[in-house]
Amino acid sequence: MFLRYRILFILFLLLVSCDGGLAPVEESTATGFRGRITFKGNWPVEFTQTHIVLFKDPLNSAGDFNILNLKFVGNAIPAGSTEYFFTTDGNALINDVKAGEYSYLAVAQSKSIILSLTRDAWEIIGLYSDAADPNMPAKVIVPESAMVDSVNIVCDFDNPPVQPPGG
Repeated sequence: MFLRYRILFILFLLLVSCDGGLAPVEESTATGFRGRITFKGNWPVEFTQTHIVLFKDPLNSAGDFNILNLKFVGNAIPAGSTEYFFTTDGNALINDVKAGEYSYLAVAQSKSIILSLTRDAWEIIGLYSDAADPNMPAKVIVPESAMVDSVNIVCDFDNPPVQPPGG
């Protein structure tokens, strides 16, 4: 009788513990993008925060700079950096990046110590842009279940991009 329970117990353990056997674990593919931000020139001392920001729709007016349009705000970029690598697959203040087309990706600085969502609190110092025109925002296109590489931005403190409306 004891042997019967022992056999039943071993069979139970085998059934419960062998969910996939030696099958490979499926890797989940993140959806988003990553790249490098390069900083040129001297960092202004009056700014207290620097973040990478992503908007779904173009910034045609100050009203477009809003929480519904804002899809990504990366963690603070350390002041004085010469290079900063970022990814949307990780920690962020706001991360609502899904497959789709995004109209405005930039690096922004603020003089406020509190994170503000008003347009006039931010100055754009770097823009993901068209290679032919550094003042023309380039679209970021994120396919389903894919990480887009080399979404790179150059921030030139001596030659910042044209500011969007409302700043």
